[in-house]
Amino acid sequence: MKTVLQVLFSGLALVASFVSQAEPAIIAPKAKDSLLLDIVKVSEERFVAVGQRGHILVSNNQGNSWQQVAVPVSVNLTAIDFLDQNHGVAVGFDQTILLTEDGGDTWSKSHQEISNFQPALFSVLYASKDNITAVGSYGLYLESSDGGKTWDNREVTSLSDVYDGFSHFYDLERLNDNTWYIAGEKFIAEAKEDGDESSKGMIAVTKDAGKTWEKVNSPYEGSFFGITVKNSDIYVYGLRGNLFHSINEGDTWQRIGLNNEAGLHDMIVLEDGKLVLVGTGGVLVTKDGSNITLEKRTDLKGRAALVSVGGEHYIIVGEGGVETFANAGLEKSVEKGQ
Repeated sequence: MKTVLQVLFSGLALVASFVSQAEPAIIAPKAKDSLLLDIVKVSEERFVAVGQRGHILVSNNQGNSWQQVAVPVSVNLTAIDFLDQNHGVAVGFDQTILLTEDGGDTWSKSHQEISNFQPALFSVLYASKDNITAVGSYGLYLESSDGGKTWDNREVTSLSDVYDGFSHFYDLERLNDNTWYIAGEKFIAEAKEDGDESSKGMIAVTKDAGKTWEKVNSPYEGSFFGITVKNSDIYVYGLRGNLFHSINEGDTWQRIGLNNEAGLHDMIVLEDGKLVLVGTGGVLVTKDGSNITLEKRTDLKGRAALVSVGGEHYIIVGEGGVETFANAGLEKSVEKGQ
């Protein structure tokens, strides 16, 4: 049976250390070469990335150089989001939630539950000054209505009852102030004949900023690792290279063939409408109209997330650290470790 992390990152070498996770992260000379799991654009020049062992890295020059900052925990961090150029939130294992009020230079611990087993947080949305929502494995759904001072661990029964099993919420994205989407999977209690557990893709929507949730018809039985929302276009993607597109808030879906069977972890839509996706085995897929380009890292290290810098310039993070791409090609793998 695959673990949650194996399913989510499909081979990324993510190691959860259960020792001294409450201790501050070590400032490591090669942190920029280590496993990084998410990245966010804070301003035109500033980007912040998070990853293993509490690593948080900041760039003030569009990814050309990076500096690790002090972090009060050494737990693996999986996701990051910013409300504005100052206020941000990062989440990870052991229900860890960190806050910053200075653009990512300093961080404080807002929430953490350390024990032999705690569900992990996989995605976070800094929706407004007061409202922050974080989601993760086994239906974990934490929300704050006071800017992160206190947290409510809420059971979203409308999603937990979709199937006879338990949910993993892998990605939380916002269409507008009121309409948000969750993508993930639902494990079924019954095992297959080979003894492995069965799962189904899950998509959910709220139209009242998280107060109530309802399921969206899923176009695929397998797991979804991410969801990308761009204007009226919604894309979900995940296991075995599957990508689906909806233009009517998920009422109907169209499959987009990519000639790829590797799991897809993240996706952006460039200014010219080109789709760029990353995933298992270092896969990088670009789709420009009917033209599809598929590349892989030579070392096959997984790519976890990416963010647009502007135009055809984007930054990728993953098992091999940071890579920057410009003009549809690898400009430089910044301290990439390739």
